[in-house]
Amino acid sequence: MNFPNQQILDRVTQGDEAAFTQLRSYFHVPAFKFCAVLLKDEAEAENVIESVFRKIWNERSGLGMKGNFQSYLFSSLKDQIFGEMKKYNDPIARKQYLDRIQSFRAS
Repeated sequence: MNFPNQQILDRVTQGDEAAFTQLRSYFHVPAFKFCAVLLKDEAEAENVIESVFRKIWNERSGLGMKGNFQSYLFSSLKDQIFGEMKKYNDPIARKQYLDRIQSFRAS
């Protein structure tokens, strides 16, 4: 499911909001499924997606979106989720969270 058009990515780096909206729309469903499976919380999944896309937009000129944007996006989502894990101070909750992530990676 690689994004089919490098020109869209190039337009995003140049600040084209319509291209960014198209990019978000294209990747929203798979990003949501990825985050929702790991987090087991749809609202938190949306928050993670929003945060990552906000960061992508804010740092668009320095991203150099060449190559596989999908890999970059999902790596960013995973990193954001691990960052969210810091909210889990309870060792049991943290272990459950890590177990969910590990089981997702294994499948």
